[in-house]
Amino acid sequence: MYIDAHVHLRNGKNNLDKTETVKHGLEVAGDSGLDAVFDMPNTDPPIMTRDLVVERLQLAKDAGVPEVFYGLYMGITSDPEQIKQAVSIYREFPQVIGMKLYAGHSVGSLGIINPEDQHKVYETLTTEGYDGVLAVHAEKESELFPNNWNPKKPITHCLARPEKSENDSVEEQISLSYSTNFKGKLHIAHISSPRAVELVNIAKLQGLNISCEVCPHHFIFDDSKMFGDDGIQYKMNPH
Repeated sequence: MYIDAHVHLRNGKNNLDKTETVKHGLEVAGDSGLDAVFDMPNTDPPIMTRDLVVERLQLAKDAGVPEVFYGLYMGITSDPEQIKQAVSIYREFPQVIGMKLYAGHSVGSLGIINPEDQHKVYETLTTEGYDGVLAVHAEKESELFPNNWNPKKPITHCLARPEKSENDSVEEQISLSYSTNFKGKLHIAHISSPRAVELVNIAKLQGLNISCEVCPHHFIFDDSKMFGDDGIQYKMNPH
């Protein structure tokens, strides 16, 4: 079975659907021989309610690509009541394959940047008996320096979102998982740092239920690509 476990299908307000849509994304997935895609929740509005999940699943059904399973993550905040509702929705719909925590701001407004608030997320999920996937966009907000970013000099993106931000955040997520006795799977999304991979491996060897994913370009490219005339095309979060 071939699964793309991290796609961004941008149906929503503010012309986000001009980047990619559920229908076109599923059509491409079908043409590419994929069996399933898992969609991220940082749309506009973010996927945080039952009504939005139902709407999203209807878009997938209307796309007319039944051979590709459409799964999606619930977006979560630090509000315990919203987290409890998300867990309930997860249990109701098999297509909801997990929760997504943004430990730093990326695209959209789902960033939970305060360590105390992140602890509240893990604690609430544990209290609710959640044993599914918690996928984390691991960047520590206090180690991000957006004022360093100059679109005319793409390499400055690496100064705005340095490797230390990812490393520190991965270390924090592992610590939070231990301290709250989290029963689900901690999954680090689009890992890009060798040190972060090492931290995941150590935790795994110590018995933590943890996994990670890597994007192909993290294997192929390095920061030097951002010095060229087309350097802006290699910009992403994390760096």
